[in-house]
Amino acid sequence: MDTILEIKSIESGYGEVQVLWGISLQVKPGKLTTIIGANGAGKTTTLRSVMGSVRTWKGKVVLNGEDITRLPPHSRANRGLVLVPEGRQLFADMSVEENLEMGAYSRRARKGQKHNLDRVYDTFPRLKERRKQLSSTLSGGEQQMLAMGRGLMQEPLVLMIDELSLGLAPVLAQQLFLSLKSLRKQGLTIVLVEQNVHLALALSDYTYVLAEGRVEIEGKSREVAGMDGVRRAYLGL
Repeated sequence: MDTILEIKSIESGYGEVQVLWGISLQVKPGKLTTIIGANGAGKTTTLRSVMGSVRTWKGKVVLNGEDITRLPPHSRANRGLVLVPEGRQLFADMSVEENLEMGAYSRRARKGQKHNLDRVYDTFPRLKERRKQLSSTLSGGEQQMLAMGRGLMQEPLVLMIDELSLGLAPVLAQQLFLSLKSLRKQGLTIVLVEQNVHLALALSDYTYVLAEGRVEIEGKSREVAGMDGVRRAYLGL
């Protein structure tokens, strides 16, 4: 299949305030697609609309050939669409391993729980070291690892990540990006919303640039990184 996730001309917003104005994206299997743009461009709303936590007013969301536009979020997750939200949203009074186990709630994920747990610990060895600790005692970088690990426990076809490096020191952000690189090499399809445009463009295969709820620029990440407008607006060049 050429496209595993397709967003077709979606419009959505909050209350009577429209945020997205005909967003269309195509995500290729096994690739890392990144979405960049200024604050308020509609990046997070795009992910929430794809996930179903924000209602789509118009347009379609198609996952693995199936129209999932009218399905609730949990049904989308059961089909392999997983969102790691901005702010991590961990269970503070649960241990690392308990948080991970909470990610394996769907039928498809429960079957592979042990395999997926091993995969998470292989990807993030620090989580294995801290598996009995409360998630609230982890550092910011470790909490982001845990949020990503919980997403992996759902056995995603497509893993969407909102603001991977937000609030993290550069060295921790680079470590997490290396983890993404490893997961992509394993064949995982990833959609990333990211404020660190340098790292996002360097790591990803394809990039969409949003402005005021519309796709302003799209293309192979290497080509987008070389565009004068992108270099001036986002790379400080």
